[in-house]
This record gives sequence, C-alpha cells and structure tokens, in this order.
Amino acid sequence: MLTGRGAVALLALSGLGCGTGGEVPDAAGGEAADRPRAATGSVAEVPSGAKRAPDDAFRTLEGGEASLHDLRGNVVIANLWGTWCLPCRDELPELVELARSYAGRPVIVLGLAVESGDPEEIRDFLADFGADYPNWMLGMDDAVATFEAVGFPTTLIVDPEGWIRKALLGPQTVESLGEEIEALLP
Repeated sequence: MLTGRGAVALLALSGLGCGTGGEVPDAAGGEAADRPRAATGSVAEVPSGAKRAPDDAFRTLEGGEASLHDLRGNVVIANLWGTWCLPCRDELPELVELARSYAGRPVIVLGLAVESGDPEEIRDFLADFGADYPNWMLGMDDAVATFEAVGFPTTLIVDPEGWIRKALLGPQTVESLGEEIEALLP
C-alpha cells in the first residue's frame, strides 16, 4: 500500500484531476520565518491565502541553476508539466501565446518540466510547440514536496514579491491566466 509522497506521485501520474481545472486546495500562510520583515522588524502582512514561493535552486535546460527568487519583481506563471502528460500538451499553445502577449512587460511564463527526460529531449519537445519561454527541470518528488502538486498540469500564480497567490490544477487558457496576471500588475 502506498502512502505519503508515493501515493500523491501515483495519483499525479495517473492523471486524476488533470484537465478538470480549478484551484488546488491551499496550504497557505507560511511560517513566520518565511514572511517578509518590515523595517521595524515586525512580520509584514501576508497576502490572503498566499504562500511564500520556495527559494530552491532548479536546473535550467542550459545546465545552470535558477530559482523563483531570481524572478522577483515579475508576475510569474510557473507551470508544472510533463512531456508524458496529455493535458499539458493541450495547454502548451496557450502558454506560448501568453508568453508572447506579455513580452516586454514584467511577466514571466516559466515551465517546470517534471520527469521529462534530459535537457535536449525537453528542448526538442518544446520546439515542436514553438515554446521559447524559460523551462527548468525537476523530479516528481520535488514537484510534490516543494509545490504540493497533486496533478498535472499545475500552474502557480506568483506575485512580484514572491508570494504564490494561486495554484490552478488542469489546463489553463490565455484568458483565464490573463485575468490573474492583470490583477497583480500595477
């Protein structure tokens, strides 16, 4: 019998919940140590329902490392996906269009490729869709433990201060993500 991460990973791989759309249940709040400190040393207000984006380093397709912390100052649409995930494939054209429509603005579409092969395989796969936005790689355990992914695709909406405002399960559209982005832009 599977328990813990193994059961969640199996659920994610089986595709349950994929394509249903909707928000992932929230484990928000974060620990006080994760919250920003105001100049006075007090804990600053956490946006309602938000959780601090992790500062973990992930491997880029170019062989370097990067973290969500590096992207602060931008609205980040972080999409956990896999080459093996059919709903993820259906969603890719929407993400490509979204990235192009926000080019030159403080918005970054970021792919987080989960268990999807080596960098060359991922680049080839993305090229078939014309996806030229940044993509990083992570394993299933990281997707589950770090981002609490329960299915794929999962899209995280991260505000410019580094707070995950929403986690959306299932394929998203340019329109639905555009509304989320516009709500966070000045």
